[in-house]
Order: sequence, then structure tokens, then C-alpha cells
Amino acid sequence: MDETTKKKLQKELLNLITKQFKLDIGSDHGLSHWKRVEEIGRYLAKYTEADLEVVYLFSYLHDSKRENEGPDQEHGRRASLFIKELYNKSTNPLAISSEQLNQLVFACEYHSDPRAKSDDITVQTCWDADRLDLWRIGIVPHKHFLNTDFAKQEKVIQFWHK
Repeated sequence: MDETTKKKLQKELLNLITKQFKLDIGSDHGLSHWKRVEEIGRYLAKYTEADLEVVYLFSYLHDSKRENEGPDQEHGRRASLFIKELYNKSTNPLAISSEQLNQLVFACEYHSDPRAKSDDITVQTCWDADRLDLWRIGIVPHKHFLNTDFAKQEKVIQFWHK
């Protein structure tokens, strides 16, 4: 896929996501968080070699089905169902393989479950990108809750404290 087509798909997808988002787009789990997760994910992927397409999609979809800013235990599951719905549309704005779909669905469904585990470096990178943005709500990310060796480094954790 050429870069122009990719950018067009990304813009259409972002419009679909933001249009259905139930919270204020400027909330703690809204657009600025999604953009930071993308930035952190791209940074981590340089070292983890995670699938950038999955990391990108995770960034904008993982919290897209939140219904409140507090504990919302089902938002990951709702996001995974939304992803499957998008994937099965005739226009499929995700434009990913079935393997990437499986990674994305799993990463979104379990991203807020501290007991969830994965050996998939792409899933781990997605989760670390989200957790390294906990600074935004006054929580210091702890390496015990990170997955990749790279993200667990104190200098990486501190780097994202902006």
C-alpha cells in the first residue's frame, strides 16, 4: 500500500473512532493519550522490533470504547469487539492480516489486566506503550508491570515523564 493510501485510511479510521467515542475527546483516555501511546510505541518498536502497524492501531483503539474515566473493566473487551467489527466491514479500514488482527484484538482486550501475559513482542510493546503514559494521571510506571526488557529500564521509564 502506498503512503498516500495509508494516510487516507488512517484518517478515515481516526474519524470512525472519534465519532463513536463516548467520553470527551480531550479526556485522560482520549486523543492526546492515544497520540502519546503511538509516539511511545513507535519509540519502543525501534528496539523491540514490534509490528508498527499493530502498535499504531492499538494506540488509537485500546481505549476507544471506554464509558468512563474510572474503572471500566470491560472497555478492552468492547474495543476488541469493535476491532472485529471494523475488520469485517466491506471497506475494512484496518487493512491488516489475520495474524495482525489476532495480535491487536488480544492486546486491546487484555491491556488493562495486570494478570494478562503474552510472549508476543508486539503485544508486549503495545502494553508497555500504554503503561509508560501513566505519568499523565500522576502514576509512576513500575517496571514490574512492564513487559519488554527495553521498557523496564529506568532511563526509558523516566524519559516519558514530560
